[in-house]
Amino acid sequence: MSGGSADLGRAAPAGAGPGAQLGGFTLGQPLWKIAVGDVYRATAQGLNATVVVVRPELAAIPTARDAIVAAAKAAAQLPEHRHLVRTLGGGVENGVLWVALEEVDGSLVRDLLARKREAGGGGFGARGAGNLVVGVAGALHAAGHPHGAIGAESVIVNRTGRVRVLDLALGPGVAAAIKAGRLQTPAHVAPELASSAIAETADVYGLGALLYEVLVGRPLQKGGPRPSEAVVGLTSQIDELIARMCARDPGKRFGSIEVVKELISEALGRGGAIDDATPPPGQSSPSLAAASQPSLAQALSNPSITVPAASDPALAAALADTTEKWLIQKGRLDYGPFSLADVLQQIKSHQIVAGNVMIDKDSGGRFNVEDHPILGPMVEDAKHAKDTLRRAEAEEDHHAREKTRGVVLYSVIGAGVLGLALGVFFLVKKLGSDEGKQATGVESVGNAKLDVKISMPKAPPKVAHSGGHHGHGGGGGGGGNGTDALSFDMSGDDDDDSGAPLDMQTVYNVYSKYGGGFAKCLGGGSASVAIIIDGKSGRVTFVKVNGGQSGEPYGCINRLMRSMQFPTTTAPRTRAEFDISL
Repeated sequence: MSGGSADLGRAAPAGAGPGAQLGGFTLGQPLWKIAVGDVYRATAQGLNATVVVVRPELAAIPTARDAIVAAAKAAAQLPEHRHLVRTLGGGVENGVLWVALEEVDGSLVRDLLARKREAGGGGFGARGAGNLVVGVAGALHAAGHPHGAIGAESVIVNRTGRVRVLDLALGPGVAAAIKAGRLQTPAHVAPELASSAIAETADVYGLGALLYEVLVGRPLQKGGPRPSEAVVGLTSQIDELIARMCARDPGKRFGSIEVVKELISEALGRGGAIDDATPPPGQSSPSLAAASQPSLAQALSNPSITVPAASDPALAAALADTTEKWLIQKGRLDYGPFSLADVLQQIKSHQIVAGNVMIDKDSGGRFNVEDHPILGPMVEDAKHAKDTLRRAEAEEDHHAREKTRGVVLYSVIGAGVLGLALGVFFLVKKLGSDEGKQATGVESVGNAKLDVKISMPKAPPKVAHSGGHHGHGGGGGGGGNGTDALSFDMSGDDDDDSGAPLDMQTVYNVYSKYGGGFAKCLGGGSASVAIIIDGKSGRVTFVKVNGGQSGEPYGCINRLMRSMQFPTTTAPRTRAEFDISL
């Protein structure tokens, strides 16, 4: 909200100052003067807090006053968010408009930038600016309603690098004052607020202006330098991103805070708009010594490389601080204390990862390591490097397994082909030797001899899978004989490839020993028999005689076949048809 203080004046609210009571809070030490009021430390029933006392000129505007009170009530209902200063409440007491917040510590981004300018510096650098604005965008998205006047005075950064939006309840009041004509539109506020209601596109404009300011080091203004001209290593991609975010026509801006957050994260957090090798126009090339230094990404992917302290001023300062003041919480256990340099080395070796909590052992401050403005990008880079290494190792392992599998597969195929050829050879030889003597070795009954002929399994026409039944088993051995027409569907559509059925010579070797039994069942003449042998038990589970399952000789042959024991096999079943005659 910077840039509007001259319009609202600097008069202190009557009845406000250290020692004053507002809404149960006792005002204490002044913290900052901002465009819309004064910020104080405060206490309430022994608890520390922060209170913003709104300037009377703004509080006197009914629409602005009502907007701030309503926004404070809404903000007080929000769940806690790591990038939001929690709002406790707000109201008007003795003519003074106030908003209470949780206790805060740190510096306004406005003041941090002012100190850098005084020292001859610029903004926060590409990654630092990206992390800050991504955090602010996350806070605005979590708030669920537009801020309207987000700016450098709206954001506070504590000494651990935590970024939080301070004035969630105050932005709508500034927007209302602008619309009421009581406040000129600051450069960081969307121009349409002078005549329109607050929309999410207004916050997109404000985020673009904030991004420009924390990159360049000075507020957005017409004729100002491009970020790619002011910041070494930035490409024109970031210029185009900010230009679209700050388009005067709201319809030409990005329509969503969430989209902007992802774009900034991609452009600055992951280096999409950063070119370390090519300096932008007007900037000198890096020295040969600097060019020969390994990049931060290289150092993170190879723990044997030392990160150059001069590659980033903030990083250099962090590495120079050897004070062991940081605890690292992993699960329920705390480790340390460590210096920031120790923490960095553990990030490089993947001992500290996203989700681990850094704890300042002096102040008790806590935050996730990925939220640290310096260490956060390193955690992300280390994660990407580790994921890349894992993918490479997994791909190499996959290729090795595929190669081994191919060798084994070709060996098995070769052995199978050789075995099949030998099997066919011996089968042909056996069938040739048996062709002229199939009746030999068969049991004789009196002067009668049973001549058994074996036929190979045939593939009868598929039967309709209607589930209907027909016939019934004859004689005492017919019990349990399946009558489903599907039971003898020889088309093979209910088979699987779990094993080979019995060969016909083996089947023949079993039932050919029962010539006397068949002779008794037939009494004369001939019969055509079809059977199914269960692979697991080696027992006959289905019998048809002359195409039927009733009468004689079916009953006798059915009982005889079910008394036989065939060899077991891993195949579900073996089907066979044969003729018997006397």
